Amino acid sequence: MKFKLNYILILFLIVLSSIFFAWQLNKEHILYSINVKKISSLTQEIQDLKRSVSLYESKEVYLRLIIESKKKELDTIVNAKVTLTGYHPWSNGINSDGYPQKTATMTTPVVGRTCAISSELVHKGWLGKKIYIEGMGVFKAEDRMNTRLNGLRIDLCMGTIEEALNFGKKENILATTLN
Repeated sequence: MKFKLNYILILFLIVLSSIFFAWQLNKEHILYSINVKKISSLTQEIQDLKRSVSLYESKEVYLRLIIESKKKELDTIVNAKVTLTGYHPWSNGINSDGYPQKTATMTTPVVGRTCAISSELVHKGWLGKKIYIEGMGVFKAEDRMNTRLNGLRIDLCMGTIEEALNFGKKENILATTLN
């Protein structure tokens, strides 16, 4: 009987230890599964964050390019290297269209204030605006030049035809719109 009792006790300990190890193994398996899910979730979050950062970096680069192009566009609207010449509207000769009393903006030309601008500058929105011309001062774009004249050009209103002829042609002068 003692032998049977020892045998039952050993068998009981084996079953008990098996249950304990199974429970421990199950517990580790559950923790492993939880960790795998957490790692998978965190990996997905990291990938999503990397994608978001990449998109924001791309957007930032794109926005910087847009800002830079708009700055250049604004700079070309506000500033221009022009060719300067003189004109005398009342002479019906040099750079005159035959209507000396009125400009394209329907004002009377004034020496030292009025200037005529080329079609290219008209298309940039300079007509009617004040223009600072480097080394010359501030003028108002009240008149238009003949449409056959190409490029960035400004004619300054002069008091006599001789002044206009003597003024000649000055190239690469910086002109800036003021309003």
